[in-house]
Amino acid sequence: MSDRPELVRREAKAAPVRAAFSAADARTALRLLGSVGIAWLLPERSWPAIARNTSWLGGVLGGKSIAAVASRIARASGNNDADEGLRLAADLRGSRYEVAFQALRGYRPGGWHPKIEVRGREHLDAALARGKGAVLWVAHFVFAPNVAKIGLFDLGYRVSHLSRPDHGFSSTRFGLRFLNPVRSKFEDGYLAERIVFDRAHPAAALLRARKIAAKNGIVSFTAGAWEGSSVVEAEFLKSRITLAMGPVWLARASGAALLPVFAVRTHAPDEFLVEIGAPIAIPAGAPEDACFTAATAEYLERLRPHVLEYPGQWRGWSSLKDVAR
Repeated sequence: MSDRPELVRREAKAAPVRAAFSAADARTALRLLGSVGIAWLLPERSWPAIARNTSWLGGVLGGKSIAAVASRIARASGNNDADEGLRLAADLRGSRYEVAFQALRGYRPGGWHPKIEVRGREHLDAALARGKGAVLWVAHFVFAPNVAKIGLFDLGYRVSHLSRPDHGFSSTRFGLRFLNPVRSKFEDGYLAERIVFDRAHPAAALLRARKIAAKNGIVSFTAGAWEGSSVVEAEFLKSRITLAMGPVWLARASGAALLPVFAVRTHAPDEFLVEIGAPIAIPAGAPEDACFTAATAEYLERLRPHVLEYPGQWRGWSSLKDVAR
């Protein structure tokens, strides 16, 4: 495998045959019911400790260990500190529970109103001033699905987000209907539109996104490789990462600016930062594969310092693979 980013064309995934219900659904439903009281009644400063402890219990009951993620963090970050890897993996697992607390607090009268600082909005304003829209490539940090949307909404931006079908807690039919809306409906209050990727008709989502960009709109993607036929594989933090090229394709096809976005918690439990980076270059007139690999290389250079600064918040660890030598 080359050290250079490489474009890979994947066969389109068939629409999954979804189970009706799972034991994990039952555990998730009970957890969400129990979390309502925490989210509505307890101060936010108490959430991290509660989330860390309850997520540990949930891992035990569900038979899910953080050992693999901890090992990956230790290897990829280069420090090979197993204890530090376990601590960061536990932080990440607990933070995922906090995301649910945030969404549930949002349904309480008065809602959830964290302190969100948005930096780099001048890059988004400049993109919109050009009249060709903006594509936000949002790094997969655990709090980003909530705080990036809220932070931009509060500043008056209306973002359309491209989402995978099973975003949330479950991929069963029961989960899609009853569990996942706990998160998606909360998020939708801060979106202009949620564009759901349909594996049976994969082009429809990107065509809809292109129409929005053509009207000088804003479209966001979470950086990952869950969907899409064009992905780029590249080295990242002593491992190998795969990213879908939907955001780059859209920026290249529409002329919209491709802006990396990093959303993390900074200090107190309710203090967050959303950082919008300068545009990632899309080489004019270059072939599609060259655009994809160049944009990925630049994006990963921007991503690296954020992951190293906030390793316990980045959800991409579990998707990394060992580098083949």
